[in-house]
Amino acid sequence: MLYNGGLSSIGAKLMVYTHIRTLGRGAFGRVELVRNEAGEQFALKVFDPSPSVAHAIQAGHVSAEELRRRFASEATYQAQVAHPNVVRVLGSVLESTPPYFVMELAEATLATDLSADPTLGGMVQQVLFDILAGLEGIHSFGIYHRDLKPQNILRLRNPDGSFRYAISDFGLIKVATGNATTLTATGTQGGTERYAAPELITNFKRATARSDIFSFGVILLDIFGGVANRVPYTEVQFPGAVGAVASKCTKSLPARRYSSIAEVRAALYDALQNEAPRLGSPHEEQMVELLRSEQRLTELQWDHVFLLLEEIAETSGSLAPLLRAFTRSHLAALSEEAPDLLAAFAGYYIEYVDQGRGTFDFGYCDVIADKLTWLFELGDIAVRAKSLLAMLGLGTSHNRWFVERRFAQLAGPELDVATAARMITEVTVRGLNVARDIDRLEWSISISRTSLSPALQRLWTPASV
Repeated sequence: MLYNGGLSSIGAKLMVYTHIRTLGRGAFGRVELVRNEAGEQFALKVFDPSPSVAHAIQAGHVSAEELRRRFASEATYQAQVAHPNVVRVLGSVLESTPPYFVMELAEATLATDLSADPTLGGMVQQVLFDILAGLEGIHSFGIYHRDLKPQNILRLRNPDGSFRYAISDFGLIKVATGNATTLTATGTQGGTERYAAPELITNFKRATARSDIFSFGVILLDIFGGVANRVPYTEVQFPGAVGAVASKCTKSLPARRYSSIAEVRAALYDALQNEAPRLGSPHEEQMVELLRSEQRLTELQWDHVFLLLEEIAETSGSLAPLLRAFTRSHLAALSEEAPDLLAAFAGYYIEYVDQGRGTFDFGYCDVIADKLTWLFELGDIAVRAKSLLAMLGLGTSHNRWFVERRFAQLAGPELDVATAARMITEVTVRGLNVARDIDRLEWSISISRTSLSPALQRLWTPASV
């Protein structure tokens, strides 16, 4: 059987795909293994409702046209999210009968990988951070997945032989605005029971980013706590630091869960480190515990924290445990109540990041990028400029795509002129070789410097000139 797969992603040539075999099927469609005229293999998803869904159509519970619209929405929104940890849609023909779309071909799912090796070859942190990055990419488009589970997380092979995990199956997504994807899935009230958040039981439209965070918490249980039977929609509980993260991800009340993927990433990174932070004194331990308590600090408590930071810095001690304990909530409170202390924290943190160039592991680079992003969002012009420059240096010195893409996003055409001007001043005063970093950025994530802020053009002169 031949499929006309639509225009290729690299030109105007019409692609034709030949069916090889069926890989699997879901409620609304089946996935076929196909190859193109060059012999390359892909996954093709074709609209083909299962017998139970077909019965629901016949019974009048849902119309075939509504399901076709859902299928088209899945292809359209999945194609819109251009992110390495979201499975790419390479072409689609949504007006045909039946409609279908073509995706990059996966080697396995997270479910099959966990079944074969529960330790995931010692790469658990990479796998989990890939999932979080993909979720963050989806949420940035105002989309909530609503059916995150190991079967929908695929392992893909990169051109250099390394692998990545990417999220697929957008059949149950919800768009934050509009009603393009507000249909309730036939045969379920809210995704797969084991992974679905409790707010989806009565109203599938109530999904938020925190609903996906709930599902991620259950995946943590699959990896660290086993896949034993569990009452659906309930809080996950198992021992250890990761168990505490999973528990907060799956609180029954969404407001008690982590509020963002960035918060999950920071907490999970700390939990995955198998050693307690090396604290220099009982006083330092007390201040770290205070910051981790999630309580709103008083003015006097903030004074104690910053006096300790100053004391440690003067004795050339490690600021890392204290700096890592700061959350977005802390920085937001400082932005409202004591902007001068926020600027002081930014000075300590950016110096810490700059001094650690090339020494952080990939997971921690992502955590640092989140905190630099918070400083960019909450700080004054000087803090914004310094945070962006620190992020550029961090990403290029570690060749960390996640950080580099974050910099490219924040330093894009919408960057305000005042921050751009301050960046230029910082580069001049500090003698930074930003042109070299931009050369590396272009090579690493295949972007053009012309896609960055025009106000920064004075910094984009190639290093070779």
